[in-house]
Amino acid sequence: MTIRGALTCLMGMTSLVLAGTACAASGLPEGALALRDRAEAYTLEVLVDGVPVPTFHQNGETYVLGQLGQRYTLRVHNRSPRRIEAVVSVDGRDIVDGKSADYRGKRGYLVPAWGQVDIDGWRLSQWQAAAFRFSAVEDSYAARVGAPRNVGVIGAAIFAEYVAPPPPPPPPVLELPAPRAERERRDDAADATASNDSIAPSKKAAGGAQAQAQAEAQPAASASAPAPMGEAAPAPPVSSAAHGSFAPRQPRAGLGTEFGEAVSSRIREVAFIRANPTRPTAILGVRYNDRAGLIAMGVDVDRLSCGYPGCEPEAALRQSARAFPGADRRYAAPPPGWSSGCCDR
Repeated sequence: MTIRGALTCLMGMTSLVLAGTACAASGLPEGALALRDRAEAYTLEVLVDGVPVPTFHQNGETYVLGQLGQRYTLRVHNRSPRRIEAVVSVDGRDIVDGKSADYRGKRGYLVPAWGQVDIDGWRLSQWQAAAFRFSAVEDSYAARVGAPRNVGVIGAAIFAEYVAPPPPPPPPVLELPAPRAERERRDDAADATASNDSIAPSKKAAGGAQAQAQAEAQPAASASAPAPMGEAAPAPPVSSAAHGSFAPRQPRAGLGTEFGEAVSSRIREVAFIRANPTRPTAILGVRYNDRAGLIAMGVDVDRLSCGYPGCEPEAALRQSARAFPGADRRYAAPPPGWSSGCCDR
């Protein structure tokens, strides 16, 4: 499922208005989570031309290898039986509104159960996105808005959808026969009523009926009209520092993600209620850089597994190279690690 068929979702709302600004703090400590590309039933991938980029796993974190100028897309897999909302950030910026990323009050992309969604870029409108493209740090979107501190990281906060529990079954009703004396009293009362149809009701009963009729005719004093929905508080003014009025800095090495060219990317908005409004079910993430940058970060790009089918590091390719790869055997070749045991002759 591509982004053209994806749905953006809101936290329990049916319009662009977000939920109230009062949010409880998340129980997840900031900066304490290692960034991994998969957790539970969810996976985050970085694709170039539809193929996952070289991916490395080291020290409990995930690293991906990019190249300057490459356009990439993000793919979120959902291998669970429940719909999820994926709130995605690149370089510390929310990919929907471009502001500082905060999964507690941001919208995300709806991923169907047992499905996936491809995200093309920074959201421009319901019809277009600005492509994700690897760039120099100073050309990245984060740097151009004056916030390059978190360049080089991609994250996705996963929120499972709230599912209302089924109502409890009604308690069983047991009917017991009335005692014999009680049945006889009821029968006597029924006979007396049938033989005195012309008797007028008592004043007390008439007064009670009149009071009940008056009470039904008047609206209940305790009922109150629903209060009108309050308007959301205006957003705080954005400081000039958010748009970058900083003194020039020395260029940083490595890759960032620029605000690329506009590409067609159609979406629509739907309602979505999170199972927990502020605590994600899982947080996915990867760190990205060019080859020199990953090596400087301590990632052994020549010896670690790339992490996607068909990818082998250069060192592994050279160590397994054969002088005569076309030589055929007359008998079955044993599998790797197989040992014949004793009695070899």
